[in-house]
Amino acid sequence: MKFRKYQSEIIDKAFDVLVKYGFVYLSMQVRTGKTLTAMGTAQKLGVDNMLFVTKKKAISSIEDDYKKLKPKFHINVVNYESLHKLPDLTWDMVICDEAHTMGAFPKPSKRAKQVRDIVRDCNSKVILLSGTPTPESFSQMYHQVYSIRTNPFSHHKNFYKFASEFV
Repeated sequence: MKFRKYQSEIIDKAFDVLVKYGFVYLSMQVRTGKTLTAMGTAQKLGVDNMLFVTKKKAISSIEDDYKKLKPKFHINVVNYESLHKLPDLTWDMVICDEAHTMGAFPKPSKRAKQVRDIVRDCNSKVILLSGTPTPESFSQMYHQVYSIRTNPFSHHKNFYKFASEFV
């Protein structure tokens, strides 16, 4: 499998950001290969065990992309509604597809809390994916990244403190 030139460039940049900050947000247009780009980044990073969280309808497509790429890492693809059924494993990398769906405010959604617990328990690197990271308001960004210890808003105890500065 060969990446398109723009995907290879994004993989290189995303790798650098992941190494430095522990997470990266890939906001790419629809049908540009976000999934493969994220997997290519994970492959370059040398992860062993990946959790890929997405919508139920996308699971088979993601598994097909995994088979095409043939990476060395193990992957577990699950939808957000099944996060509570996950085996008790350690994930080097967590990829959250359609990350904007975790952007509820002012209180975090159930899925945002579940992702937070997984990421913090495993101290995972994180790749967030979305074509529309803030479809309604920039306020949606807070709970998308709040599970990541190194997020740029981590010094804000809650959404209200974040909102007093940014909203």
